[in-house]
Order: sequence, then structure tokens, then C-alpha cells
Amino acid sequence: MNRAIKILVIVLIVCMVVFMGFTQIRKWHRDTLGQAITNEKAVCDKEIQALQAELTAIQNELVQLKDTEEYEHRLSEIFGEKSDYLAFGDEISCNDLSLQVRTFLNYMDRQDYMASYKQRGGSQRLIRDVTRVLETSPPMLSGELEDLVRLIQNVTHFYRFFGKERLNILKNLLKTEIDIIETVMAIFYGYMNSGNRCPDKIIQFPTEDTRYRYAAYFINTLAGRSYLLRRDSKIRVLVSYYAVLTIDRANDAMLNFQGTDIRPFIDYSFYEIANQKGLIYRGQYLEKLAKLRKKYALDS
Repeated sequence: MNRAIKILVIVLIVCMVVFMGFTQIRKWHRDTLGQAITNEKAVCDKEIQALQAELTAIQNELVQLKDTEEYEHRLSEIFGEKSDYLAFGDEISCNDLSLQVRTFLNYMDRQDYMASYKQRGGSQRLIRDVTRVLETSPPMLSGELEDLVRLIQNVTHFYRFFGKERLNILKNLLKTEIDIIETVMAIFYGYMNSGNRCPDKIIQFPTEDTRYRYAAYFINTLAGRSYLLRRDSKIRVLVSYYAVLTIDRANDAMLNFQGTDIRPFIDYSFYEIANQKGLIYRGQYLEKLAKLRKKYALDS
């Protein structure tokens, strides 16, 4: 009887040892398997993120390619298939630049937003009227915060002097031609600053002094900045960029009578352009701004 009990106890002990060993082995296997699954999942997640990033990049490239194709198609409809659309330097001839300007003016005259000016000289008359207003009624560059009336006058500057008709034309022009506005602004900026290279201009532009005043107004006054904030982001970024270039020219010509410090605006314009989607000529803008950073020792 005692022998039977001993055998039973031994069997029970062996069973307990086996059970505990099995439990530990199962726990170790479960932990090892769980860690392996976790590691595998982390690898898979990393690969999925990489694939998603690659897919997003491909999609963005396709969208950009499509946008570029549509952009070039629109330009070819207006300027012709073989036009040198962009006037970023002095390499384009005066004849080509003048032809581009004249072509766009003719295009403007056919658009609905020019209806009220079609019998009054068209786009050339509109530009002449706008230039006259800019020349004779410049905005305040200082003192706008001295009292509320002066601030309101500066904020409503364009509304007070341009008149509803001209403002509506300009607003509709920017809205209708927003898809090609980059090229249009580059062409007109290049033509406006062509100087002696292209002396007999077909339209009248504001003087260097007036251009400086409005450049300083847009980027260095509360009224000008608030005006740009109400515009499309692409328009705001481009106007700010050309304002920086205009003040740089004013510095070179000793016309910066207001003492506008261009340095923070170079940095700000660089940041805005780098983060603005849909700019066809982003690379050229950033290259120009990088040169200005070096010129004004912003990297030191």
C-alpha cells in the first residue's frame, strides 16, 4: 500500500514537473512568436510607409506633369508653340519680349472682362490709366498707424483711387488667368525692366520710384500686407517675390529713400515660395533669392 502511494506521489510530481515545463516552454514560444510577429509587423509597416511615400511621390509627379502639360498647352494657345515664354534674364531679345507683351495684350482685348474698355483703347488704355493712378496717388509708406483714419485710407488705397470698374477688370483678369499668371508676370516684369535694351516700349510703365513705393507698400506696411492676404496664395507669393526684386533694384539705384530693409523679406519670400504648391518656375525663384541672400550676407 505504501509502495503504491509512493508511486502515485512520484507520478504526480513528474506530471507537475512536466506540466510546469510545458507551461514555461509554451510561454517562451508564445513570447518568442509574439516578438517575431511584432518585428515582422514593424518591418512590414516600414516597407508599407516607404511604398506609400513612393506612391505619393509618383502621384505628385503625375499631377505636376499633367499641370505642366496643361500650363504649356494654355501658353501655346496664347503665345504660340515656339514662343520663349519666360523672360528671366537679359538673354531674350527685345523683339521677342515685345512680341510676347503685344500678344498677351491682344489676347486680353478678346476677353469678356475687358468688355467695358474694348471701345476705349482696350488693354493699352487700361494700363495707361492704371499707371497714371499709381504715379499720381502713391500709398503711405509710414505713419499709417498714427490714427485709424490714416490706416483705413491706406487699407482702401486701391479702392479709393482705381475705381470700381478698373478694380473689377483687374480682379477678373487675375482670377481668369491665374493658371498662367506666373509667365505673364515674368514677361511684363522683364519688359518693364528691360531699360535701354528695349527703349521703345509699346506701353507705359510706372517709374522706378513709383515701383519702389508700391513694392515697399506691399511687403512693409500693414495695409499692403493685409491686401495681399486677401488675394489668392499664388498671387500673394508672386507679388511679394517681385516686390523683393524691385526693392533690390531700388537699392542699386539709390532709390530706397524709405530705408526698407530687404533682408527679412528675402528670407520670408524664400520660405513662401519653397512651400507654395503649383509654381512652375519655383527653381528659378529660389535660385534668384539665394543669390540675394549672399548679396545681403544673410548666410553669414
